Amino acid sequence: MEAVYEPLGWKKESETSYQPVSASISPDPSGQHVSPMTRPQHHRRSRVFLHWLWHFLSLLWLAPIITLLYLNHSHYVIGASVWCPGGKCNAESNSETAYKRAQELDRQDHDTNGALQFVSKALEVWFMFVATSLVYDLGILFAREGRGLPVGYLLSHLEFGDIRYIFSPLLWTSPWPHRNAVPEKRARILKLYIFAIITALLTILANLMGPSTAVLVLPTLQWIDTPHIRNMTFDNIAAAHRPTKDAGFSDCNAAQLVARNYSCTSYTYGPSMDQWAAQGISSITQAVKQDGQLLLGSSQEYALSFFFNATANGGMVTWVPSRQVMREMSHEVLKTQGQLAEHDPPEYPDQVFNNSLQTILKRQGPSLGFQGFCRASNVSDLNLDETRRIRCYTGWTLEEGNSTYTKCLRLGTNFDNTDYNSQFWLAIDDPDVPEYETGVGVYFADRAMYFNDTEDFGSGIKSCLTNDTSPTCDWDQIFSTTLPDELRNTSSNVFFVSYQVPSLKNADGRIYCEHVTYLSFPTYNVDTSPMSNTQNLVTLSNIEAPADYGAPIILSPDWYLAAWSVDHNATLDGSRQIVTKLIEVLPETYEIGDQGFDWYYFNLLHGYAMGQALSMVNYYNGSVQTDPESREVKEAKQDQAHPVLHTWATIHVWAYGLSGRTSKLGTGVVLLGSVCVLARFFLGLVKRVQDRSTVDVLAAAFKHRHQGEFEGLEEESHLAKVRYQVVEDGDGKQRFIASKRTSRWSHV
Repeated sequence: MEAVYEPLGWKKESETSYQPVSASISPDPSGQHVSPMTRPQHHRRSRVFLHWLWHFLSLLWLAPIITLLYLNHSHYVIGASVWCPGGKCNAESNSETAYKRAQELDRQDHDTNGALQFVSKALEVWFMFVATSLVYDLGILFAREGRGLPVGYLLSHLEFGDIRYIFSPLLWTSPWPHRNAVPEKRARILKLYIFAIITALLTILANLMGPSTAVLVLPTLQWIDTPHIRNMTFDNIAAAHRPTKDAGFSDCNAAQLVARNYSCTSYTYGPSMDQWAAQGISSITQAVKQDGQLLLGSSQEYALSFFFNATANGGMVTWVPSRQVMREMSHEVLKTQGQLAEHDPPEYPDQVFNNSLQTILKRQGPSLGFQGFCRASNVSDLNLDETRRIRCYTGWTLEEGNSTYTKCLRLGTNFDNTDYNSQFWLAIDDPDVPEYETGVGVYFADRAMYFNDTEDFGSGIKSCLTNDTSPTCDWDQIFSTTLPDELRNTSSNVFFVSYQVPSLKNADGRIYCEHVTYLSFPTYNVDTSPMSNTQNLVTLSNIEAPADYGAPIILSPDWYLAAWSVDHNATLDGSRQIVTKLIEVLPETYEIGDQGFDWYYFNLLHGYAMGQALSMVNYYNGSVQTDPESREVKEAKQDQAHPVLHTWATIHVWAYGLSGRTSKLGTGVVLLGSVCVLARFFLGLVKRVQDRSTVDVLAAAFKHRHQGEFEGLEEESHLAKVRYQVVEDGDGKQRFIASKRTSRWSHV
């Protein structure tokens, strides 16, 4: 058994309690002697009351912490201001006073956030009290056992708050006894190191608690998605069919559309084409100037306007918003802006928009994108019979590669697969422009075939085109020949537009543009604030990656005629600005190719026409589901051809949340702090360690009679290793008992 010094005048009564030798009396300041049993007990009772009160207050720290964790975990939304009692603080974001109101809210937010900083500091100080008590309790428990606690650890509860404490050599060397001490078991040394590690971790935790509580206490401005209010299942898109009344052509009747008389769309959509042309021409003249830039024109549908979206990954694809989607969104936008009788769309909760600084309405919907290019070429036709022909264009090359091919299409109605064509004419009569007529042929072919002087990929198309046996050739078999990967993507579901200029000396000269069309389901976004989005501009986001586009879709040529607002096989005169400009640039475009400005004019005008056509294509929805967890919605989510199209809003509000790394780190810190608070509470229940003030500790130290335990120890690191057991006397006062040494003095 390890020997320890007993304090002079005291005898051991239990492991942690000592009594005076003359226990029957105790000195009184008056000089008389009073029995301990007759001493007033209210001091002890007061100490016990304060002990449990402090335990309760320590545990109470969990109340605000649990509240903050709930607010952040549930992403609780406050509103347009940090100080938003009852969730009502109208930001007036859709009114003319929006900026003034925003300034008022900003001043309130500044004051409220400042007050919350004090709340955060109070929580940090509160935790420091708890952590200090925990370190003290652990120290006392270690000091009661075995040979006690090293001197270097006696005041750990006062030092651990300083982050420099974890770098103190005394923290890590004190567990090892000095050479003059009685040898100590390694298990006891390991326990002391556990105390050192716990103290070091509490030091780190206490220093992180301030910023961690600040992260959780202070809300942030966030973009919050409202719940999905409508879930529509996409059925199909009408791109493969000619336009009908379902396309939203309000100025056309069914008979006109059946007769392919698309000039009925000119009242609404003719000016939009001319507007695009004017904007494009103006922008090109600005772009060639110093610090100039080409800006695409916009078009309008009901209350909204839109640009094209271009993605360059995997080849340039130009995505065009659907006019049908914008017609459906316009009503919601106007209601959100307060321009209709109902301010908020009925599907949304009351005040959801008024309590936000900014609102963006969102809807998933179909969008068509086109990818392709334009080239100057010569054309040749091989008529198989009255209803079928083979049309070939020369000079076709890959964007990457030196091989040049002739590209051929099947045109007519009696082939096995889908092959459509339409045509119209552009004419101009102006003294400043040569008088001629431009024929525009629009074709769709499900398959295209390539060949050059050395290769036809085993199709046999070369011999069939050059010999008299062409009528007997199996053209369906020829066009089903497998092509190399680099040609395969441009050989299926190809949309062609061919521009003819008869006034050229070369009657076979054409400028042709070929495209493939893709279907995607991006998110349509509309910022409803008239201050930040004066034109109600629609943008597209979440466009699929090129690998997810799928196969090109079928596109009827009649959509291109509807875009020009022209009847099939009819003539569009020069009263339209886009007609005049296109005819002006065609000759130069054909002669010079992509070396002149006319080429850019032509590509821009043709691109607008393609975009107009794709924007008009309507689509059909299946069932409408309001329950996002319904069986139909879950099944539709697995069907890529018929996806679920959601509608929701994103609001800019003050809110709590755990979206950032710092908030997640703060959550981890306060959770560890909560564990410490619970540990301190249960430790107090089980061990009932009485809290001692610094005065009590110093008084006990001064009362201790030195018995040579420090003799021969000069260095601080050696002094810190001396063990003291901490006990309580009969009056509940602390006393120190030094560990026994092997000798009175020797060098360490």
